Amino acid sequence: MEKNDLAEEAIQTNTDLLPGGNKQIEHLLEQNISKGAYALIIGAGCEMTVIQLGKYFSDINIIADDYDAVMNLKMKMKDDEKVKVKLMDCAHTDFENEHFDLIYSQGSISVPERKSITKEVKRILKSQGLFCAGEIVSLKEPVPGFVSDIWERSGLDPIPSSEIKKYYEGKGFGVLCEKDLSDTLKDFYEKIRNIVAKVSKDKKEADKKYISRMKHESHAYLNLGGDKYIGFKSLIMRKLN
Repeated sequence: MEKNDLAEEAIQTNTDLLPGGNKQIEHLLEQNISKGAYALIIGAGCEMTVIQLGKYFSDINIIADDYDAVMNLKMKMKDDEKVKVKLMDCAHTDFENEHFDLIYSQGSISVPERKSITKEVKRILKSQGLFCAGEIVSLKEPVPGFVSDIWERSGLDPIPSSEIKKYYEGKGFGVLCEKDLSDTLKDFYEKIRNIVAKVSKDKKEADKKYISRMKHESHAYLNLGGDKYIGFKSLIMRKLN
């Protein structure tokens, strides 16, 4: 099974199967952002977001470091001339300094490489450019073992919700506004649970590890109390220096 099979199901409901759903892009657009030339999306699974940003930007790049996700997204976007999809290390891109008017990530940089990715974002974002970051966060500290296990399996390194603003301010960004979107995660994990339940036996055999991880993650959030510890926050920032 391709990991993008889950995203395919979400497209039917006009929403990206990402933590935060459509609420993060709505949060950004509530700020009455100015039209610009260049936008960058970090991470795949963002088809609906591309449609929204396409109303404001004439050139949109999408980068991800997963080959299958990039190839899948390239096929979907092949008829949209303003969209370029590239396989790229998000911490070491080949874009010019101060190139983008907006950089957008949704659940894609809550990883151990966050520091390096944030440094690269700052390099390629124009002075006073906007950075909209959706971050998986911890709502309580310390988190129990089953939550730590989820994050370790998924390659995540969440920051406590109360510290995320300070983190980005320390990296040279001014936080214009932040919004707690933790209440979207119930719907996110319910969709994952329902989609996984419909997966055929052959597809489950083809990607046992991935299906098992997604099943475990949704069960932990919905049934084991993970909702008390796992949150999601949207931040809209401006590059200051």
